[in-house]
Amino acid sequence: MSNIQSQISAINAQFDQAFNAKNAEAIGQLYAENAVVLPAPAGEPVLGAAAIQTFFAGLIAAGVIEHQLTLADAVEDGNLAYQRGKWAGAMLNEKGEKQTFGGNVHLVYRKQADGGWKAVTHIWN
Repeated sequence: MSNIQSQISAINAQFDQAFNAKNAEAIGQLYAENAVVLPAPAGEPVLGAAAIQTFFAGLIAAGVIEHQLTLADAVEDGNLAYQRGKWAGAMLNEKGEKQTFGGNVHLVYRKQADGGWKAVTHIWN
């Protein structure tokens, strides 16, 4: 596994841990201030880290559980990197039965002054 793949796998683990711990604030910290989330299906763009934090807080409050990002590939080119992969999650219906869902995910990251990476674009279907 390349260095960028290891770094993005670690970011994915942080995202999943925060989501599954219902910590939207920690999720928001993974995004650049000018980031955009383009939710499926054809949802309105969510602009900025604060709005992204609120967006994910809404998903958590709606009952999404067991979030998981799985890296398929990651490529670094200068101060930008991207990943493509899969995402999965679940919800409990009114009968308490677990319903799972998932799809494809693509994120673009920008290297920060401290050498870390923050997401600038996040889209899934």
